Amino acid sequence: MDKEEGEICRMQINPTDYLLFSIKEYKGKHYIDLRKYVVSDSYTGFTKQGVRFISDLFNEFEEKMALLKKALPTAE
Repeated sequence: MDKEEGEICRMQINPTDYLLFSIKEYKGKHYIDLRKYVVSDSYTGFTKQGVRFISDLFNEFEEKMALLKKALPTAE
């Protein structure tokens, strides 16, 4: 599978779908893009499902992810 422009990595979320992590640039500013990417016979590429936010918010995003991780139930 070829890398998309700005792609950093991807995570498989089911047999045909991935979460694509990338950095985009627009008008001199950098954005974090987390987008669903589909690989199928009828379509391969990005979907509208995802989120993009300015890279200045990355530290806050990391903090929120840490809170989410803490809130996850532990496996027994």
